[in-house]
Formats: sequence, C-alpha cells, structure tokens
Amino acid sequence: MFKPSNFLTCTAPQAKRYGLRASAFIGMLLLTACGTWIHDDVPDGVLDGVVDVQWDSEDLFVYRRLSGDPLRFKPSFWPKGTRIEPKDMYTDGGSVPRVFWNLPGLSPWGFGPAYIIHDYIFAVHRCGWDDPLVKQIKFEESAEILAEVGKALIDRKLIKHDALNAIVWAVKTQYARTLWDTPGSPEDCKPAPSRPFRGAQVVQVVKFKIPPVAR
Repeated sequence: MFKPSNFLTCTAPQAKRYGLRASAFIGMLLLTACGTWIHDDVPDGVLDGVVDVQWDSEDLFVYRRLSGDPLRFKPSFWPKGTRIEPKDMYTDGGSVPRVFWNLPGLSPWGFGPAYIIHDYIFAVHRCGWDDPLVKQIKFEESAEILAEVGKALIDRKLIKHDALNAIVWAVKTQYARTLWDTPGSPEDCKPAPSRPFRGAQVVQVVKFKIPPVAR
C-alpha cells in the first residue's frame, strides 16, 4: 500500500488501496480554482449492469461481478461492442481522506460505480491483471473514463452533490500519474476472496441495477 503525504494520510486502514484518485484536498482547491462545469464537455459513454458490493472488513469492500448482468462501461472513444467489465476485486470506493468525507460530493462512495471502474483500470495497469483491452488504456484516458462514468451517473439523477469537476481534475494531477506509474505491491494487488460457499452469510452493502438515463 503506498504512503501518501502526512497531510493527506487517511486513517482508514485500507484507504487509498490502489491510489486511484488524487487527494480530495487537491480536488477542493481545483473546485474553487476551476469554476467551469465540465459536464457538457464530456462525451457520452454507455453505462449499464448491476453494481454488487459486499463488506469484507473495516473500510474494505469487495466488488462482485454479477454473472449475466455485470457492471460495464463503453467509453465514447472505444469501438462498438467493446466494454470495460470489472472483475471481482477489493475496493475502498473513492480514495478520499477521511477528514473530507463530510464535504458534499466527496464521500468515498458518492460516485461509487465510477470509482469501481476507475479502480479496476488502475489495478489492471499496476498489477498486471489479465485484461488485454483495459491494459491499452493510457493514464489520460483513465481520467476521461472517470469523467464519462460520472456524467452517466449525473444524467441518471443518481448524484445529489455534483463534485465531478473537482474529482476529474484531481485524477489528472502529477500526483495521480505517479501512482499510475508505481507498480502495485502484493497487498495492493491481492485478489478478492472467492465467493462464499452455499449457505454462508454474505454482508451485502449494495446491489442495484444501473437505471436508464433520466429524461
């Protein structure tokens, strides 16, 4: 697990697991410095499927790929018929220091599906996971994808506090690029536990179908 600066250190044991987004502090600075709302400038991707997240331990969750209707996203710049389709993995949602969790739009799960997809892109890149299409995604494209998924969530009226502008600017910083270029540690890259045997109790945090765009 990488170690952020002392000022930005999150007290949650598994926070910043993949270092998928730059600090929320940087995001808040950009929210005031870059007042232009990016929504109308972001192309439309295709988001659908079911989000299935289970609790594993304190501040640590497992995204489960639902067979038959998994969470998936087609970036606007990918050819028809291709999708990003995250596999089972650990996630902590957004890598937001705990001190900022009470700020509107900056909770770790405010843009949950976007963070899961962004987590997966970083994990494939940093951990060498087997996903040939996702491996081709460049750092700059990972930020574009986060923006497109975030816009899709906004268009579906799933976001109450829109902090997408700050979040996207944060994931484009040199801080985020450094994390992108740093190979994941064994702890960062450990696989999600196998599904529990039949009859075992599962602590379900959320399971919902991505709705159509609200008109």
